[in-house]
Amino acid sequence: MENQRVPIELDPKLALGLLGHVEFGRVAFVANGLPTIRPLNHVMVSGQIIVHTRHTTAFAQTVRGHAGLRVAYQADEIEKDSRLGWSVLVSGIAGDITDKRRDEKLGPQVRSWMARPLDTIIAIKPLEVTGLRLTIAR
Repeated sequence: MENQRVPIELDPKLALGLLGHVEFGRVAFVANGLPTIRPLNHVMVSGQIIVHTRHTTAFAQTVRGHAGLRVAYQADEIEKDSRLGWSVLVSGIAGDITDKRRDEKLGPQVRSWMARPLDTIIAIKPLEVTGLRLTIAR
């Protein structure tokens, strides 16, 4: 089979580093007893995933209402034609780190696609990182 794609497991440190090369990902959490997935912009700062959102979003409200909230964050970069690339999944703890000093430093780093003003900064501290690179079998 020519050009067969195969997944190769990535080292967790390398996988986490790949998140710094993309702007978008998806966060998964439980809100009101239901699994919820939302797209978000992010930046990587000191090994943590930083997202800037609105205080009225389901994610922000759930984080504020649950200390030590376990979440999953997934991002990928898959080339459309070749279908080669990578995917990273992070399991971690989300916490609201909004305060004036951090908002001034971290908020502007996240370039949001939302037109509304963003007022809440959430950090996801990774506990487990897995990743796969999709490549051509040799």
